[in-house]
Amino acid sequence: MMLCRALLTVLLVLILSNSSFALTEIRSIPTRPGVTMDFLLMTPAQGGQRDVLIFFPGGNGAGSFRLSGEGVVSGWSFLVRSSDSFIRRGLAVVTVNPPSDHSTGMDTGFRESAEHAEDLASLSEYLEQQGYQRIFLVGNSRGTLSAVSNGIRLKSSRLKGVILTSPLEYDSFLRWLPLEKLDLPVLMIHHREDICRVSPFGEAEKSRDILRRHTSVDFIEVNGGAYPRSAPCDNLSAHGFFGIEERVVQLIADWVEGRAVPERIE
Repeated sequence: MMLCRALLTVLLVLILSNSSFALTEIRSIPTRPGVTMDFLLMTPAQGGQRDVLIFFPGGNGAGSFRLSGEGVVSGWSFLVRSSDSFIRRGLAVVTVNPPSDHSTGMDTGFRESAEHAEDLASLSEYLEQQGYQRIFLVGNSRGTLSAVSNGIRLKSSRLKGVILTSPLEYDSFLRWLPLEKLDLPVLMIHHREDICRVSPFGEAEKSRDILRRHTSVDFIEVNGGAYPRSAPCDNLSAHGFFGIEERVVQLIADWVEGRAVPERIE
């Protein structure tokens, strides 16, 4: 589907004084008939970098980021909290909001749906029009359902990989997706001490083993970090790589750039 550029609405454009950034803006594009989707686009200052990460935060995806009048981005998700760290490493990032017909949030059924994939196909096409040559889908917690489902459904030569951080358990969630159809390379990162009831470490290993039957998977066990300051399924805990965010961001950046990543970090 060709996007009509005239319909693109730039809701907010703010040039940051911080030299790490070229641009931070919230945009809205048409996706399905009568439906729009907002997203936060952050780009690095240096030219020539054409890689972009599409972030799917966890929970229901609603209200996952805020942009203050001073240009400060904040959010509860590990991915949103770490946005500036990705930018400093030369990667553009896009954080998606739920579409206008699911403004209160995305449930499991929608994350796995053809409608969700249609919205992401429109976003992918838009990013291609902006000159991005490589697109990676990055999910955190419940957002990993969106990353895997769209990795299966989307067919774009510029889609280069799927990155799963603290993925949901296999038995109750990922097993219901047609994982045999995922042919993109996958990076999985999971904290050994993650005790969230829907994403225990053993379930991540199970998902890894199933996915390896169909595609290449790099799996990294994370250890260490800070003492939790939230419940186990919230993001200021091992589930959100609390206190070790910079190390995890570097692992993702290395993998995107084709550098070798370890199987375990402390």
